[in-house]
Amino acid sequence: MSEHQPTTETTAPRDESGEATGAVTDTGRPRCSDCVVAQSCLPGALNAEQVRRFEEAMPRCRKLGVGDHLFRVGDPFRNLFAVRTGCLKTYAVDSGGREHVMAFHFPGELIGSDAIYPERCVSSCVALTPSVLCGLPFSTLTSLSRDIPELQAQLLRALSRDVLGTSSIAGDFTAEERLAGFLVMVSARLYRARKPAAALDLAMSRQDIANYLRLAPETVSRILARFQKSGLVKTDRKHITLLDHNGLMDIAACMNPYTRSGFSSTHSD
Repeated sequence: MSEHQPTTETTAPRDESGEATGAVTDTGRPRCSDCVVAQSCLPGALNAEQVRRFEEAMPRCRKLGVGDHLFRVGDPFRNLFAVRTGCLKTYAVDSGGREHVMAFHFPGELIGSDAIYPERCVSSCVALTPSVLCGLPFSTLTSLSRDIPELQAQLLRALSRDVLGTSSIAGDFTAEERLAGFLVMVSARLYRARKPAAALDLAMSRQDIANYLRLAPETVSRILARFQKSGLVKTDRKHITLLDHNGLMDIAACMNPYTRSGFSSTHSD
């Protein structure tokens, strides 16, 4: 865990729902047909007419700069957000001022599902890179899902995928297993976002990675050096090349829920 270092930024404005918007730029109404991650997102299972209805029901996209917040702890829940481009992290800060990284979010993924039950945001979400997100009003989404069963099924699959990703590091795993699992996970999610899966340009710092994996930053650096010496990876600051993807998957096999269930895929996440 790390002491929380507040992001240097102006006070984030709020939208009509009360959510923090950061330095938001209106990018217009989303067009799923123009989105490279549409097949990984909610419209992925819809036909052309259903996609048109989905697009018409969604409000405009939001563009965030580095350090801008999408929402903060305590904001009322109104929307889920689909990442169109960029990378974000969700985190919480405890009473002692320590920051706890809860998750990282990549293109094609949903943010905000943990706020559905309490109807309040239970974490804060900040952009690690310039990012574009599609806001999905939850009331509109659930109403449309009743009319379009394929959308409802796709939403449930997305939420299930989120649960799997969150629970995958909850076991008593070694530091090597945790870091190998993280690299394989990021590779799979970049692959799903139609990006090179072997060359990782990580948006997050080593400290954020260590925080998320519940390890010390020195441990992460030491294991990366060991992986490099073993020919598993090649590291250059935030750029990591996976030289032996299968070797990393073997180390992380106990963390992979697909492996445990008997499902095998080169790019399981």
